[in-house]
Amino acid sequence: MKLNINQLHFIKIEKLSNSYIVSLIDTKEYEIIKGYGKTVVDAFNDMHHNLI
Repeated sequence: MKLNINQLHFIKIEKLSNSYIVSLIDTKEYEIIKGYGKTVVDAFNDMHHNLI
């Protein structure tokens, strides 16, 4: 299954020079929690780990 980033309405993905930041945002686009990683998947995993 391929992930369509455009369908993730409450996720913001930022790319820095060598890493990614994934943020869970609310309806007013305030950042609730972030995850960091060298890939988008690593950043999602870090954000998920921070929720647990």
